Amino acid sequence: MKITTKQLAQTALLLALCIAFQTLKSISVYITGPLVNAILILATLAIGPLGGLLIALFSPVAAFFLGATPVMNLIPAMMPVVMAGNSILVLAVWLLGKKNLVAGLLSGSVCKAGFLWLTVWYAILPLFSQNIPEAKRPAMVAVVRVQFSVTQLITALLGSFIAWLVWLRLKKAVRD
Repeated sequence: MKITTKQLAQTALLLALCIAFQTLKSISVYITGPLVNAILILATLAIGPLGGLLIALFSPVAAFFLGATPVMNLIPAMMPVVMAGNSILVLAVWLLGKKNLVAGLLSGSVCKAGFLWLTVWYAILPLFSQNIPEAKRPAMVAVVRVQFSVTQLITALLGSFIAWLVWLRLKKAVRD
């Protein structure tokens, strides 16, 4: 895949916006999550899969260094899992959205949430939960289980809806 200077600049701008949204995580994951997912989707639709994938890969790294996701700081192995989940959303939107955008958005959201749920619950937490301080472990594991299952589905679906609304207004301008 080839990326033009214009596409690279657009990707960088959307990545910067995504990073800015991640700083809002202390307010609510239900604000940050949908906005980040919407950026991933809009980058994919407007720039192409490479733009979406670059943001999918770099935004978790930025979140790690910003300290935006405390569990990722305690369990760095979460970073590639989040990258993969984001990439699943991007690829589903790109591949399925060509024929039916709503189907791509819905399947991408469900696949991302399902992947994160299975991976975090059945691989990451069993292997790495000892990295969480023992006094906080039961409560934090319970929170992580919710955040990487139901919460991911809700925020991905909300992000898909936001992206869909924006894309309805934006697609003509992008294609001109």
